[in-house]
Amino acid sequence: MEPEVTVAEEESAETYVKAGTNFVDEDGEKQRVEAGVTFNPGADLTTACDLYTEEAVFQRYLRGVTKDLGNAIRSSLNKYLEAGKDPAEIPGLVEAELKDWRPDVSRRVSTKKDPAENILANFADLSPERQQEIIAQLMEQSA
Repeated sequence: MEPEVTVAEEESAETYVKAGTNFVDEDGEKQRVEAGVTFNPGADLTTACDLYTEEAVFQRYLRGVTKDLGNAIRSSLNKYLEAGKDPAEIPGLVEAELKDWRPDVSRRVSTKKDPAENILANFADLSPERQQEIIAQLMEQSA
C-alpha cells in the first residue's frame, strides 16, 4: 500500500508522509501500527537537487521510472493472458505496445467509454475459443 502524503502548506515544501503496517498481536488479533514523518523533498527539481545532490535526485527518478515501466509491462502481460492470447505471442505484443513508453504520458484511459464499446473492444482481443465460451454463456443467460 502506498504511503499517505499530506502537503503541509502550499508555499512550503514540507510534506507529511504517513505509512503503516498490519501485524498479528500475541492474542492472534490483527492490528495496525502507523507512523508519520515530516520532511522537505524540495519545492521543485532545482531545490531538490540543491538539498540532496543532482545524483541522488536522478537515482531516485531512475528507480521510479524503472518501477513504473515494470508495472506497465506486468499490466500488459496480465491483460494479454486474461484475453486468452498464446503465451508465446505475448512478449512480442507487450514489446510492440510499450515500445514508445514515456514516463510523462499516462496509459490510463481518461475518457469513459460506453460499456458496450468496452465489451466489444475487449472481446476482439480474446482468443476464438474464449469468444465462443462467452457467446455460449450469453445465450444461456438470455434464454
